[in-house]
Amino acid sequence: MPEERLVWKGSSSQWINLGAYLMCALVFALFVALTIYFRRSIGGGVVIGLVTVLLLLPPGYALVRWFLLRARLYEVTSERIKVSTGILTRQTVSLELYRVKDYTLVEPFLMRLLKLGHVVLVTSDPTTPRLELTAVPNAKVLFNDVRTCVEQRRDLKRVRALDIDETANMAEGDLT
Repeated sequence: MPEERLVWKGSSSQWINLGAYLMCALVFALFVALTIYFRRSIGGGVVIGLVTVLLLLPPGYALVRWFLLRARLYEVTSERIKVSTGILTRQTVSLELYRVKDYTLVEPFLMRLLKLGHVVLVTSDPTTPRLELTAVPNAKVLFNDVRTCVEQRRDLKRVRALDIDETANMAEGDLT
């Protein structure tokens, strides 16, 4: 048997956090405005201290979102796809390529401009029936590479998917 080889390794783009980052910037600006307002009108005290502490929340939230996305790593090999997630506790999900039944490439308009996309895989794996590689660079190339590797792996393992249409097996009188 041929040795397992790395096809692609990477992570999701931070562009999918753009909305969260913008919201954090707006909330941060609001808290700065509140701090300035209370400092002028009240002249200090507990309220200014509270609003100043609130100033730390938006950057903290944005930082956590950044770390969580940065910690999600994808690895596509000639035999399987591994997705590792987590900052402190790491979890790795492994999906055998011969279990992939269908592929979808999703390229939203703004992501397409940035050469990003989502590769969505429907599988026969009961623990991972759907696997999405989100906001990956050059998604079209990855999509085609995954498809090629899946077909090669199925041929090597002599695996074929069998789709059964339940309505075709029903008697004509049962369809009413």
